[in-house]
Amino acid sequence: MKLASWVGVIAFGVAPVWAQDTTAPIDDDLATGVDQILIQPLEDDGAGGFGAGGLTLEDLQSLPSEGFQRELNDITTELQERVVSAPGATLRALDRLTGQVEDLTLKTGEIAVFGRIAVRLDDCRFPEGNPSGDAYVHVVVAAEGAQEPVFTGWMVASSPALNAMDHARYDVWPLSCSTS
Repeated sequence: MKLASWVGVIAFGVAPVWAQDTTAPIDDDLATGVDQILIQPLEDDGAGGFGAGGLTLEDLQSLPSEGFQRELNDITTELQERVVSAPGATLRALDRLTGQVEDLTLKTGEIAVFGRIAVRLDDCRFPEGNPSGDAYVHVVVAAEGAQEPVFTGWMVASSPALNAMDHARYDVWPLSCSTS
């Protein structure tokens, strides 16, 4: 088949497309209603707020130009509980290779050796008035042969996975604070 006959097949094989009827009225969904927008200034209700709810132009201009992120950092929906420091803590250590488990009872500043790691207790805090409640423990864990600690930070007894130590063989997590 020659090129001219292909063009004829393509031209005749296309269904006709009809133009839109321009005499029909435009539907209401296409109307913008720009002429119906009412602009009303916000009135101060005298109590520091605005009767219609919202901000004045001056209030909007005084907002930080980088957005609301800075303001949102100070907002929290959680209650902060008052905590007090304890003189020591009990931590549990696990050797995943041998299955050995040991409870380490430490005073603040003490170091306990478990297998090939050394655990130093820096601080243990508990909710004021509830020593058997939660335990917030700051520890430093050093491993044999490593120059830097394998873990430094806070651990929470009620949420051990929140800030867990990442070590191939050993695991350490807090159990409770010691009050004596």
